[in-house]
Amino acid sequence: MKNIFFMLMVSSCLLHAHDHIEVGLVPGEESFLALDGPDFQLALYVPPGEPFSGYLPQFPGGWHACELTFTTETNALEPAERADPRIEMVSVSGPPGGSFAFWEVGALEPTILLPVGWTGTDASFPVVFAGDTHAHGRCFTMDKPGVYTLTFRAVDTNGALLTSENQTITFNALPAPKLSISVAGGSVSLSFTSRANLNYDLQVCTDLASGGWVNVEPHVSMNGDGRRIEVNDPVAARPKAFYRLVEY
Repeated sequence: MKNIFFMLMVSSCLLHAHDHIEVGLVPGEESFLALDGPDFQLALYVPPGEPFSGYLPQFPGGWHACELTFTTETNALEPAERADPRIEMVSVSGPPGGSFAFWEVGALEPTILLPVGWTGTDASFPVVFAGDTHAHGRCFTMDKPGVYTLTFRAVDTNGALLTSENQTITFNALPAPKLSISVAGGSVSLSFTSRANLNYDLQVCTDLASGGWVNVEPHVSMNGDGRRIEVNDPVAARPKAFYRLVEY
C-alpha cells in the first residue's frame, strides 16, 4: 500500500516551568506592600484539545500559555501578616489586536480577559495564601504570538498597608515552530529550527480519529540550541503517518 504522509506543525507546552511572585514586605519596611519575582515569562502555544496543566484540567487550548502564581509565601520578602492582598492589573501592551487573559485554578474559560492597550484598576485577582490552602496553578494566556507586557501592583483590601509600586512582567508568546517534511525511499525526513533552552519530542500517529500519538524513538528530549535539527524515521511498516512536534 502506498504510504501517505501528512505534516502537522504543532507546538505544545506539555511540560512547563512554574514561577512565583512573592507578595510581602521589604525587610525593615512596615507600611508598604512589595513584590518580588521574575520579570519575564515564556508562553508556548497549546493547540486546541491538548493538555497543559493539572491545575487547568479543562483548559481548551488554542492559546499561548504559562503558569505563574502570586503568593504570600515569601523568601526574599517578609510576610505581610496584617494584609489581605490582591493583585490589580494596571495595563496590558502587546501586538495589535491581541488579548491577554488570567485563568483561575480549574477554570474552563478566562477569568479575566483584557485587550491589548487596556488600562485601568478594575481587573484584579486574589493572592494565594501560604500554608495548607496554598493551591498553585494560576495561568496567563495570550491569543496571538508576540511580546506582551503586564503592569500590576499589590493592594491591601484590609487597608492596613499601602499599595506596592507598579511592577511589569514581559511575556514572550512564541509562534509554533514549523516542521518540514520530505520522503525518500522507505524513510521520511523531518526538520525544524530549534530554539535555545527548549526541548523537543517528535511524535507520530497512524489514525487521527484515535489520537494515539506516540514518541518516535530516539527523537525525544532533543535539546534546542537555535540550530536546525533534522531527523529520519523509517515508515515502511505504516500505511500512513501523521507527525507532530512537541516543544517544551
